[in-house]
Order: sequence, then C-alpha cells, then structure tokens
Amino acid sequence: MARQQAPAKKATVYRLSRPGDEPLELCIQRKYAENEDDFQMRDVSIGGTESLLITGKISTDEPRWMPHLVSLVGHNPRLKNLTSAAALIVPLQEYDYALTWGFGHILLNPLFLDNGFGLRFAIRKASPDQVRSLTSHTMDTLARTARTSVPSGASLDAFGVEEIGEVISRLVGRISVSGLTAAAGKADSYATVRGADGLSLPLAKSPQNLLVDLRYLHDTVENEPPAKGLEHFEHTRPLRPGAPEINQLQRLLSQALEPGSPLIALTWPAEWQEGDHGEADSYKIRGAGAGREEQPDELELHHLLQPLAHREASTRFDALKRITVQGLNSDGFSISRAIHGDKWITFQIDHEGKRYVFHQGRWFDIGGAYLDLLRQKVEKILAKRSNLLVSDWPREVKPKGNIGVATEGRYNLLVQHDDPSFLRLDTKLLYTMQHTKGFEVCDLLGPDDELIHVKRMDGSVSASHLFNQALVAVEALRRQPDTVSKMQEVVRRESKGKRDIPDDFQPTKVVLAFGGRPATPEALFTFSQVTLARCAQRLAELEVELEILEIKDTPKILKEDLSLE
Repeated sequence: MARQQAPAKKATVYRLSRPGDEPLELCIQRKYAENEDDFQMRDVSIGGTESLLITGKISTDEPRWMPHLVSLVGHNPRLKNLTSAAALIVPLQEYDYALTWGFGHILLNPLFLDNGFGLRFAIRKASPDQVRSLTSHTMDTLARTARTSVPSGASLDAFGVEEIGEVISRLVGRISVSGLTAAAGKADSYATVRGADGLSLPLAKSPQNLLVDLRYLHDTVENEPPAKGLEHFEHTRPLRPGAPEINQLQRLLSQALEPGSPLIALTWPAEWQEGDHGEADSYKIRGAGAGREEQPDELELHHLLQPLAHREASTRFDALKRITVQGLNSDGFSISRAIHGDKWITFQIDHEGKRYVFHQGRWFDIGGAYLDLLRQKVEKILAKRSNLLVSDWPREVKPKGNIGVATEGRYNLLVQHDDPSFLRLDTKLLYTMQHTKGFEVCDLLGPDDELIHVKRMDGSVSASHLFNQALVAVEALRRQPDTVSKMQEVVRRESKGKRDIPDDFQPTKVVLAFGGRPATPEALFTFSQVTLARCAQRLAELEVELEILEIKDTPKILKEDLSLE
C-alpha cells in the first residue's frame, strides 16, 4: 500500500501590514521587484484569493572569500554562489501573509513587516513544559544576547528566564496542531514551531486549506491570550535593525539632544560594566568640535550635550557619535578605550501610544503591560525606607563662581563631618584578586555597617550604574575571600583606627540614598527601574536587605571647612 502523503509541509510565514489599497508588489523590496532578469512576479489565485508570487535566484560573481583562496593557491577555480528564493503573498483581512522558501524572506519589504508575529503565535500555542530553545536579550546595563537550547524540551523554569529585565525574541517549542491542516483530523498531533518575526510550522499543501490555516494563525494572534506561564514574553521587545520605527525615533532622539532635556540621561556603557576598569579619576573627552579636548574630574551629561547645542537638530545624533569618552586613572593613564558618545546616554520617549527606549546603542519597544509590572515591583522596593538620619544636601560655590548643587564627594564628606558614626568611603577603592583595578564598596559606611550608596536623581543621570555598584560590592564581600580583609584595611585607614569591621563580616543591609528628587518610579528612567528590580532580586537571594533613603535639599552654601552659611 502506498504511503499516504502528509497534507501539510513546513514553511516560514511572515505577516505584513501594507498601507491602504497599495498593490501587493509593495511587499517586495524594489531591487528584487524591478530585477526582471533574475526574478519573476506573477499574479496567482490561492483558493479564489488574488495573491502574488515572486521567484528567482540571488547570485554573486564569486564568493567573498575567493580572493583569499586565490592568494594562497595561485589559481582561480571560477566558483560562484547561486541561491534560490520564493515568496507567496496572500492577503487576509487587514494583513498580508507571506510564505517564504529558500532565501525568500530577504525579498520582503522590512518597512511593512509585523515584527514579532511568529513569537506572538508561539507563546499562545506552545506548551510551557515543551520549550526547546529561547533567545533572550538582557535589558540591563549589560546588553547580553543568549540562545539556550534543550533539544528534548524542558519546562520554562529550566531556562531561568526572568519576568523583569529579559526580552525574548525567539521561541522554539512543541504545539498541538489541532485546528491546522497538519492535524489531518488527529486530536493528538504535535509539531515543532519556531517563532520570531517569522513563524516556521507545517502549512497546507492545497490552496483552499492554506487559507484555512492562515485564518487560524490570524485568529490565534488576534484573539487568544498567551499560554499560562508565557504571558510576559510579549510585553517588550528589541527593535531589529531596519525596523520602520527606527528612522522616526532617531529623528526624535536627535531633536532631544540638547542641554536640559528631560528625556536624556547619562549612563555607563556595557563595555565599561563588563570590564574591570576600576573607578576613573577623570575623563578625556574628544570630538566635541573646534579641536577641543576636555578632561573633567566627573563626567556629567552636559559634557556630551553642550557641544551639540549650536547644531541643527537633525545632525546632533551623528555629532554625538563622533564624541568619545575615555576613562583615566589618577596618574592620567587610560583605563578604557575611547567609547563613542551614543553609548553613554539613555533616551526614552512615548510615541504613538508606545514607550521606546534607546539604551547601549539599541532601541527597545517597552509594552504597557511590562511597564505596569515593572512599576509595581519598583514601588514595593522603594517603599522599604531606612530610619537613618543624614545631612541635607547643600549647594556650593563652583570653580567659575556660580552657585550649584554640591558634588556627591563633598556631600559625603559633610555627612561624616556632621555625624562621625558615618564613614566616608567613596573613591576609597578595594583592590582584590578579582578586582585588581579596584572598586568602591560603598559611599558611606553606616553606624551599623550598612553599605550606603549615594546618588542625586536630578534627571540627568541614570542610576543603573549605582545599582550595579551596590550588587558588585555585596557579591564581592560574600563570595571573594580576600575582600573582607581589604575592606578592613580601608576602614581602619580612613577612620584613623577608630573603627573596624569583624573578620567574619557579611553585609546584611544595603541603603540606596537618593537626593534631588523623591524616590519614586517617576524619578528613574525605565532602564534604571529594570536594573533596580534585578538588583533587589539578587540581594534578596543573598539574604541582604535593601532600604531606601531620601535626602532633602537645603539652600545653604557649603564652605570649604564644611560649615554651612
């Protein structure tokens, strides 16, 4: 008996949103649509639905690696690459569905792609216990991307995905194909699907059944909720290069790059976080125009934005990318490479009903449900207030004679001056086997050995760096044997022998002390909220309490002798 042919075959389908009554050809990139030598387009009918088929070949005269081969062997074997591509565009309700084979996906016009369509289907149908692969992106100061695979399938818990701080861009899992032609009437038929921007799964071989399958995909994404345990996967997503939103967002970012912008914050690049740079004593800033080179002791947002103020709004972002910032130690030697200016800022804006964030040179679409979840977590963290009493934050006379807010260093000195039960440790680095270039264990050591980290939340600085510093200090004291002894040395030296910590010291409490604004979610940029939530979770795992302290401002002027007037 002849083997019965399967009614469906695996293909990859994308969803596009074509404007108005424009022709289907708009779904194809112009360079392929107009290349009549290598590509052929024809109108076809799929179950009575007028559709568009494009087929062809993508060829190169020779592979890019050919010159290297020729240089080694002295002979040209006359090879060339030839790749086939096909795409079938089928209109269905307000969308177009594109089935692709071979390299057909590169024929599609990226301006109209419904990014994340395949992922949205997968999280509505995949079993949370049969996930085979996840691609995740960390929404934090470290912009990591990881793909984790379990070939036999595993529960979601096995992948260690967090609700806060991680974005999923691709899921591979098992689904029931009930409702699709592939089921062929069987109630227990399953298939592996791959969901990202596109969706790879078995689709019908017959035109009429293909329309049924496409309607099933459409109805699933439009009307069904995500499977239990997979809900948070669609809350937010990174924008892929070439996404149609990016050009407009880039223009909005360029317009916002001016001194005093509330939408911009100074942040620390991923490269800085990933390296063991130690604390910079100063920063070398180049490329700000007119051959200028600055070397401020503290890097502030205006160092990046002020040189852009006189430029046309449309050119500011490109100008920012030409600025470089390099960290220097106390001897003036470089402790980092020159990092371009766009890596030092965070930008967030609400645009057309969505929140977008530019961070570490990458764009993210932050969903409303994700923001609600994030806000709830951050509110709980910020509600845990410290009972410590510290000095109000004064103003001071700046080098050019104007009056401004006292620096964090001077403020920490004032706290120690007013109450000797606090010990100022900011800029007092611990040099350990793990951190050979040094790190700050805290800004102030509290009366009961609380690790206090101080930051002004005046809207110009992202607090992510502060939260990571707090976590690095705790993990070093908990996990690295020589850290406690190094901290003992620093505490004895800075207190002139009046204070010590025990040999078995383990931090039990971290205090984040905020000045400049009330400690509320609104005071923190979205990515700072993400980092705070992840920091709080990790500290809880280490059995360390996290408390919040608000520092009030005072109009009094701080004098050189730390008295106020």
